[in-house]
Amino acid sequence: MHLYTTVMAERIGLRRAVLFVTATSLLTNLLLAGVLLSMKPETRTVIIPPTLAQEREVWTFTDTGPSAAYLERFALSLLSYVATVTPETVDSSRTALLRHTDASVYGEIESAFIIEGDRMKKDHSSTIFYPKNASVDEKALIVKVTGTQKLVIGNTVTSTHEKTWTLRFRYTAGRLFLLSVTDRDL
Repeated sequence: MHLYTTVMAERIGLRRAVLFVTATSLLTNLLLAGVLLSMKPETRTVIIPPTLAQEREVWTFTDTGPSAAYLERFALSLLSYVATVTPETVDSSRTALLRHTDASVYGEIESAFIIEGDRMKKDHSSTIFYPKNASVDEKALIVKVTGTQKLVIGNTVTSTHEKTWTLRFRYTAGRLFLLSVTDRDL
């Protein structure tokens, strides 16, 4: 009987050992799963707008400035804040434009924008600019955009004429700063 008890004790001990190892493994797996689920992996998503993918433009930056393609795109973006505004959007457009304005001309551009914005609010007028083409002087950091400018008062288009907007920039430390925005009727 003594031999039987010894064999049974070994089997019971072996069973307990197997159960202990299985329980420990299960608990460890549950803890690891909890840690993995609670961690948020760092991912970086780069979104390329469809228009850029179709244009196949390459935006490059050198010590002297950005490529002509980037300069044109940036100028058109800023021009939308100046040339297409309503009484409701003039203040937010001014704020957006001034974020990219050089400190040396900040006050001058802000004052002109405030005067024009007050006039638009008083007259309830809006301006719309439809760009047709742009020419870029990559070395001088100047972009000229030609298109159709419309003045709308209420629901009526009161004037339509061809206009050229000229935007001049300064490039410092990898950033473009707006130095001037001028317009000329054609």
